[in-house]
Amino acid sequence: MRNTALVLAILLIAAFIPIQGVVHAQGSPRVDVNSVYSLNRYGFATIEETVMFTNNGTSAVQVPTVTIGFGALSSNVVKTNLTSGFAMGTPPSAGGPFTISSSESVPPGGNSSFVLSALLNNVVSTAKNDSLLVEVLSSPSISTKVATLLNVIQMPAQTSFLSPPSGLKASILGTNNTYYSKLSDVIPSVANTSVRAVSSNSAQDFNPLKVIYAQRTISIASNGTPEVTDTIEFENMGTVALGELYVSLLAPSSTQVTIITGTADEPVLQNPFKMSLTGGAIDLTSFVVGYPTDGVQTGTDFTLTYRYPLGTNYYSTSGGRVTINIPETPLVKAFIDSYSLNFSLSKGADGIKTTPVSLGAVTPWHTGEATFAYSLTLGWYLDSGVPFASVAFVLLLIGLFAVKSVASSGEDEASMEEETSTEIASAMILAFDEKTSLINGLWSEIASKDPNELDKAYFDGIRSRLDSFRNRALQRLNEVKQKSTSQKFSEVVSQIQTTEREVDRASKDKLNLYQQYYLRQMRKEVYDRLLPQYTKRLERALNQLTDELHTVQREAKLL
Repeated sequence: MRNTALVLAILLIAAFIPIQGVVHAQGSPRVDVNSVYSLNRYGFATIEETVMFTNNGTSAVQVPTVTIGFGALSSNVVKTNLTSGFAMGTPPSAGGPFTISSSESVPPGGNSSFVLSALLNNVVSTAKNDSLLVEVLSSPSISTKVATLLNVIQMPAQTSFLSPPSGLKASILGTNNTYYSKLSDVIPSVANTSVRAVSSNSAQDFNPLKVIYAQRTISIASNGTPEVTDTIEFENMGTVALGELYVSLLAPSSTQVTIITGTADEPVLQNPFKMSLTGGAIDLTSFVVGYPTDGVQTGTDFTLTYRYPLGTNYYSTSGGRVTINIPETPLVKAFIDSYSLNFSLSKGADGIKTTPVSLGAVTPWHTGEATFAYSLTLGWYLDSGVPFASVAFVLLLIGLFAVKSVASSGEDEASMEEETSTEIASAMILAFDEKTSLINGLWSEIASKDPNELDKAYFDGIRSRLDSFRNRALQRLNEVKQKSTSQKFSEVVSQIQTTEREVDRASKDKLNLYQQYYLRQMRKEVYDRLLPQYTKRLERALNQLTDELHTVQREAKLL
């Protein structure tokens, strides 16, 4: 997978190297296009059209309007994204063609670029001989003359076509097959699409799925902390047995999951057991027994349920309350007919925000966030048989909740005011610590992902998580501000707000750097040169924030 990404990066770089001696009319920039069609392992596809404008002249030039079309694939387009700073005209249909414009100009010796991304469904069909057919894009339609046009078709591991698409060359790199062509001085033309037959191979990582139903349920574990139970019902629409199911956990990739149930027409499941995941993949061959090979067989409808602890970066505790913020990202990267998020309360637990979220049909690009909250009572502790090792956490929750209840009863107003000030300051520090933990864990999380699974939607989801944790921290900070009774304390809190702003900017700048590199929009040597600078800037801001939080903690005790 990584070898393919590296070679593609080299090809993309080559496509953007200006050809010496090419002369363009003054006022019109050079145009280079990279067109990448990626076939996903579960049967959908994405298209990324990267268009770069280069000004080789001596004065600024206007970015020209460009129209891009996908020909016969237009009817398969279900969603699009466009780089900010550029505008898309209203297309005649949801699938385009797409007219892209910008009010910006390109300075002498400079360049400007945009990426038009499209999500496609129903690109896979079955022939009479039960072989799989895939609709592909060999070349898009472009309304302007293009200096270099690089067309790429990326395939899942060990997956290839019986014959290359017209005009494209096949390149086998490691376990991946890539088809490409590089053209120069391309005049406007129609899109080139075709239907290609997939070569059947028992080792291929291409198993189109029909995901009928998926549900993610948050419940309370025996130690009082949140846990996740995922259920997914799907049908293997491929030509070979499905040996691995790649899932998106709300926990570190090293987390063990407990396989609870798995049902199908023929395969059977052993008793519930724990399993370690590799790269987010559940090994179905270890517990689904089929014939002639293990795994979920072709045409089989299968239901799988597994459970694991919710990652600590997705919840916080304050005042006896556990607040959970989780992304609505589908638990498997596929189109899902019916998807829901639920919250299950235990006896003796009080639900504060427990409304189920029914999302209906969702796409692999679906984003959003759901919030649940609960508190534990002494009755829950007595009824649940909590293990001794978990008593500290439970008593902390119940104790804080009890303190809050006593304070709100007005039994001792002066004492209540002092307790609440300290509690609010502690809650603010906890909120900032949670965001810091999220930031520090992002980089290893991204590096552990399969490069073929990384796309703009994934990075947008991370930004959504960062914004959610930031909003919660700033809300706590404003609460602390309202309790400020001294100038020194107010100054410290204000400085925290300034430093937090730098932390947010530095973390998102580093995230943008990762996105450009992992989505093959930046050369490796540029990434390697910039990464230490971005890392040092972020570390410096985080260290300053930590020092200021310690200061405000000391000052809060004096209020």
